[in-house]
Amino acid sequence: KLYAAALLAFTKGTRLKMSPEGFSKFLNMPENALIEEMDYMSKTIPSSWEFVDITFSIQNVSRACAQQITRTRTASYAMQSQRVTDMSEVTFHVPDAIFNDELAYQFYCASFDQSMANYRDIIKTGASLEDARGLLPINAHCNLIAKYNLRTLVDLLRARDSLRVQGEYREVAKQMRERVFQIWPWAKPFFEPKHKTRSEEHTSEL
Repeated sequence: KLYAAALLAFTKGTRLKMSPEGFSKFLNMPENALIEEMDYMSKTIPSSWEFVDITFSIQNVSRACAQQITRTRTASYAMQSQRVTDMSEVTFHVPDAIFNDELAYQFYCASFDQSMANYRDIIKTGASLEDARGLLPINAHCNLIAKYNLRTLVDLLRARDSLRVQGEYREVAKQMRERVFQIWPWAKPFFEPKHKTRSEEHTSEL
């Protein structure tokens, strides 16, 4: 779990000196010293953060949420295709506000069930899956793989840590952050809110 930290430290170190044995130096660095190095790097220019990647398998999110996720352009994605996959048995996402309102929930489920019945019926007529997919509700579940470098992920999760963000996406972002901290405990300082510079503090006071 410290390989990525050593790679980050090495990329930062190359600003001053580069040698073939340089990476080994950081791989063999005591854990506490490497963690101190990460704390320092979390407060410096983030260009070196781009040298480590993390890949997520994101399961059972709505297509609507997946569309929001894939708007981050500095990342790579592979998403489940509705064009070639029979989605007849797909499940769907229900927003909390609708789930907690009995009448709204009944209407919501009935609408989804009707859409899926229409989808199955049109396939029985011989329509292709790519044509039938136009009947699928946007909150039908899908799966995707998403890869980010550390810099992109930090920016993304900082931006999505807000009550203004759609609830489903905010929950995905929360779980992504928790998973990162499980495998990279040393990365926590990178995700702390940015500290204002003196010039920014002065501007906010005007």
